Formats: sequence, structure tokens, C-alpha cells
Amino acid sequence: MDLSPLAQILPEIEARRTFKASRIFTIEELKLKFHNGEERVYERIVGGRGAVMIVPYDGTHFYLTAEYAGGLHQYSLGLVKGKIDEGESGQEAALRELAEEIGLGARRISLLRAPVTVAPGMLELSMHLYLAEDLYPHQLSGDEPEPIQIIKASPAEVKDLIFKPDAPLHEARAAFALTLALHKIGAL
Repeated sequence: MDLSPLAQILPEIEARRTFKASRIFTIEELKLKFHNGEERVYERIVGGRGAVMIVPYDGTHFYLTAEYAGGLHQYSLGLVKGKIDEGESGQEAALRELAEEIGLGARRISLLRAPVTVAPGMLELSMHLYLAEDLYPHQLSGDEPEPIQIIKASPAEVKDLIFKPDAPLHEARAAFALTLALHKIGAL
């Protein structure tokens, strides 16, 4: 596989300005000049230190979440996730989010992939994916407006969630993380 196209010279940033900002998002406008002379203005959402998504697995079941998704205005099937706080490593953030969101700790946590992105053409967000095993009860106080519900699923059920076209798993990052976790445990 020839990956040399990824090593191209980046466009020159001729100007950069904050276009809009909220308490969560900052939209930045970039005036770019490409090496072929073309000029464009791009907008992107910036900020943060990255995020984590965790696949909890107890040796028999994966622990998925049912949580309100504001972007869709519905309850959505997914996984534990959250931002990396200042001074935290990805692994520390993963363990904290696991305890805050679903009241579990993990004696073993392993990196599945880092970083992964969604919509890299307009989002700066990168996410580290972890598999959490050897689970035990461990509750930390979090910032969720209501308890996140847990849905246990066997590896066979998770495969159905990933590969059946009409399955209720719509979160692409979660489907990818679960696929990597199935592979890691030898179920795929």
C-alpha cells in the first residue's frame, strides 16, 4: 500500500480567526492557500484535549449504554465516553468515565486504537478507544443529568448490532470500537 499521498505539503494557513464560540464549541475559520495556488476558507470545530470511548467486557457480556443523544433528540445505544481532562492520560480518563457513567472500575484496561476521528474535515476531535476488563463496582460522581442505562450484550449479539443493517446501533465510533474489541477477545 502506497501511503505517500498522506505526506503532501500542507496548505498554508494565511489567516485564522474564531468565528463563533459557545461554552462547549469553538468554530474557527481558516483561510488556506494550497500549493497549487487554490485558496479556500474552511471552518472547523476546535478545542479540547481529546476524548475516550470505553468497551467494558466482563468475559461474557459487553456493557453498552442507553443515553440521551441531544444531536438526534432520542435515546441512543452506545458506549461509555467522555473528554480527557487537563493533566489526565487517556487511560486515566477512561477509568474515570467508566466509574462516573456506569459505576464500574476495571483492573485491566488496554488501548484498542488511538487516535480515531470523526468528520476530520471539520472536527478537531480525536478519540482513544479502550477495552476494559476484569470489572468491579466502583462509583464516582459524574455530570450526567440522569443515570445511564446499561444494556448487556453477548459477543454474538454485538456482532448482530454491528453487521445487521436494521440494528439499533447507529454510533459509528461505538461500532468500530466494538469491532476492535471482538477482534481483541478472539470473537471476530
